[in-house]
Amino acid sequence: MNPSISITWVEARNLLHLIDEFLELIGGPRPDSDPALARLTPVAYPDDDIAAAEFRRGTRDELFDRRRDDARVMRADLSDFDTDDDDRDVLGMHAIGIPVAHVDAWMRTLAAIRLVVASRLGVDLEDRHDADDARFHVYDWLGYRLDDLIQRADEADAATA
Repeated sequence: MNPSISITWVEARNLLHLIDEFLELIGGPRPDSDPALARLTPVAYPDDDIAAAEFRRGTRDELFDRRRDDARVMRADLSDFDTDDDDRDVLGMHAIGIPVAHVDAWMRTLAAIRLVVASRLGVDLEDRHDADDARFHVYDWLGYRLDDLIQRADEADAATA
């Protein structure tokens, strides 16, 4: 059974925009000095700078290729929302069935985009932020979407067990 999430047309369009920006970020130049890109390639050996740098050099391109492929899968699943249509109910809920084979790609992409947003906002893993601060709304919304997808995937798994 495929998990299904409900999303408004506006949310889906915004998510498509975020995916496109993410694809542009990881598809362009990848300077080591960009904290968002660094956050997408975790340090494998935190106590050994030389080993960490060597590991990163050997795996970075492959990791970005996988992130690109995952984002493209997610984007394709949202392709029905990739049109401007004045007759759409833009605030009504629309169900999106996510093929089981695509769930992991969706989770990895949502998490990666959230990491990029967190990096741009200066949010560390330990940081708490003011939920009323509008700068963090996209960050929080991505977390909500990721959590919702995990719950729906768990429910779909339980239904097929």
